[in-house]
Amino acid sequence: MDSLTVQSMMAADFIASSWPKVKIQAMEVLEGWTSEIDELILCGCGDSHHAALSLEMALSRWTGKRVRAVTAMMAARYLVPGLGSSSTRSLVIGISASGEVARTCEAVELGVAVGARTLAITGDKANSLAQTAESSLALTTPPVPFGPGLLSYLASMIMGLAVAVALAPASHRQELESYIEDIPTVLDDWREEQMEMGKQFAEDTIDNVVVYLGSGSAYGSALFAAAKLIEASGAQAWGQDVEEWAHLEYFCEPADMPTWLLSSGGRSTSREQEVLKAARTIGRRIVISSWHGGDDWSPYGREALAPLGLWAGPVAYASRRAEIIGEQPFRSFGGGRNCQEGGGISRIRSSARVSPVEILPLWQG
Repeated sequence: MDSLTVQSMMAADFIASSWPKVKIQAMEVLEGWTSEIDELILCGCGDSHHAALSLEMALSRWTGKRVRAVTAMMAARYLVPGLGSSSTRSLVIGISASGEVARTCEAVELGVAVGARTLAITGDKANSLAQTAESSLALTTPPVPFGPGLLSYLASMIMGLAVAVALAPASHRQELESYIEDIPTVLDDWREEQMEMGKQFAEDTIDNVVVYLGSGSAYGSALFAAAKLIEASGAQAWGQDVEEWAHLEYFCEPADMPTWLLSSGGRSTSREQEVLKAARTIGRRIVISSWHGGDDWSPYGREALAPLGLWAGPVAYASRRAEIIGEQPFRSFGGGRNCQEGGGISRIRSSARVSPVEILPLWQG
């Protein structure tokens, strides 16, 4: 089996076994921080950025604090340097599985420089990001065949939810904990159904561009879904907000462009129905993943935690499509691409970082 399929089958057990350890770790690391923080800034690159977006709603709900999820570049060079007097009440959270991504390390460095609290969510407490941040949470993923990451994305979200538990008032904490404990059982039933749907859709759309739609927490899921298809098969794909589709992709050709809605039955439902009607009218090929969460979950809980399940169908689609066209993950690093340091000439890890001395004066004039 390919790597994404293996990881998909491991996901439920990985969450079940990892959650208790991560929760304890977060409670110990963040003890006493709740009263010192008003705002959380989540940032990362690639899957880590998608995880940040996927966590924004949940962290806002259960901590009761202001939460903003942005790219690491946005955090490092625009948002964090401009925090001003609010910096000491802010928590900058850098997310990176490797802990060596230049922009994410840069964002946390700037957070330290402006006096913010800083936290690394990563895979190893010995890496650069963890060493830069004031504190860190680390979760190692089990060995899997080479390929696009899924467990690392889930690990980032689990650690982010552990932050929510640690910072949440006692009245909110129990609700979130009970939902996450339900997730492995919910995933077992959901994954099988979604994987079959994803594989079948791949059989029908071999040569097409795909757009994934989602709003709220599901917007992060849409971006992640597109990323897995790109990484697995090299196909053109992107994620889009449901409302923004009506302003842009509605006008795209071809008329039968595959359009996959990732829905949690939440606040965007009424607009999703209008967009689906429009998409069908102009000939789009529609797939819908409708996440229902666990029994007796609140509507907010179902929507906020939807990213823990909305990956299943798109991951199966990416795997099967790569198999059909005979493509290798990351296009075998051909055509000038390079696997060294996470991107070769793209310099994901070795990119020159701006220092606080360089960037902060730009915000003080």
